[in-house]
Amino acid sequence: MKTRFAILQGTVFAALLVLATTARADEFMDACMAGANSGTDMTQTCTCISAKIPAASRADAAAALRRSTKSMQDNATPLDPSQLPPNQMRGLQAYVLAQADCL
Repeated sequence: MKTRFAILQGTVFAALLVLATTARADEFMDACMAGANSGTDMTQTCTCISAKIPAASRADAAAALRRSTKSMQDNATPLDPSQLPPNQMRGLQAYVLAQADCL
């Protein structure tokens, strides 16, 4: 009985982990796609970038991308990376490095 419970518990944990990872990937993809220019195949590019961003940087990269898109929409001014918190600067750096591999 204890063995079955342990297996069930492990299965539930694995399922929750997959769902959490998928939600983060979608959050990153949404942020990546939000800054897409018309006429570009950003789905393919964002998918490539998403695969190359380390999990530890994914949420910070998404937050930095959202701020960058908002800056462009609000003032048509590119985001000044030095104005980002350190964690988002690292996330943006991870995005730029991954983007270089995907273009």
